[in-house]
Amino acid sequence: MAYSENEARALVIEAGHKLLENKLIARTWGNISARISDTEFIITPSGMAYDTLTPDKLVRVNIGDLSYCGDVKPSSEKGIHAAAYNLRPDVNFIVHTHQHYASAVCADERDTDLAPCASYGLPGTKKLKKAMRTCIAAHPDKNAFLMAHHGALCLGRDEAEAFDVASALEDECRRLYETRANEGKNAGENRPWLDDYAQIVGNGRGKIADDAEAVEMIKAKNSAAARYVRNGRPISAADAFIQHFVYIKKYSKIKDRK
Repeated sequence: MAYSENEARALVIEAGHKLLENKLIARTWGNISARISDTEFIITPSGMAYDTLTPDKLVRVNIGDLSYCGDVKPSSEKGIHAAAYNLRPDVNFIVHTHQHYASAVCADERDTDLAPCASYGLPGTKKLKKAMRTCIAAHPDKNAFLMAHHGALCLGRDEAEAFDVASALEDECRRLYETRANEGKNAGENRPWLDDYAQIVGNGRGKIADDAEAVEMIKAKNSAAARYVRNGRPISAADAFIQHFVYIKKYSKIKDRK
């Protein structure tokens, strides 16, 4: 059952603090929402820190057309939340995280037992929204979804269930990460990029000014991403590998955002 608007605002703030405390979210990344009716939900705003966020800064968004109330801009991923609420009437709470191990595992673009992996799309774009809509529709029994190179989306009937889903996914991804790391060692395969991704993206570290610097950083690594760069695809490699802490100039001009 949907929340009242005041209850939804309070729970979203509470969830933000809980996700920070449990290291399931970093900085201002990710987003949290709560359904308040069949047609609207409350979501975190774009670029505001969770530890200082107040209920009045949360944004009410229409599920159908993504219109919103007020002057505060909602998260750029509002379309993904809207798609999930539209497809899953049983869902009343959603968190999109950049949690440590799920961020590493989603770089492999593989499904896990708990979470199917949606195909890649730039943050805030129609391509990503379509990929997530397709993935959620194809797996109506799942509450956890990996987003290729982009973290996780966790759904719940309420805030507690969404949080439990995020925690269970992180436990599963930690086990997968450790297993793959051991398999790589046994096979003589060096997979440092998984650790880089987990440390940098999952923990919200790193500030790189532009694509050129990102490319140089990747080139210096003995990694899968470095091979992409050396094969003449520096922008896609930089974006796919460290998209959430490198400022990609082309992203600010992309026409696919909604």
